[in-house]
Amino acid sequence: MDEKKIEAARRAKKRFSETAPVDLDIVGVGIGLSGGDPAVKVNLRKPPADLNALPKSIDGVPIVYDVTGKITPR
Repeated sequence: MDEKKIEAARRAKKRFSETAPVDLDIVGVGIGLSGGDPAVKVNLRKPPADLNALPKSIDGVPIVYDVTGKITPR
């Protein structure tokens, strides 16, 4: 995988974490894949009020939202 794309995803993840809406119920932020390219993956406890209001990408890196519910250790 292209190291430049992975590094861009790392930067986008950091930027998302710093600028995420405070009312968004986030349970995790990581790096995954979208169409074979690195993407920021955001796990949410519950669906947001308006998914369309959330960013779709940061600096060209796609953001993928997934409603996972509460995450607890096993």
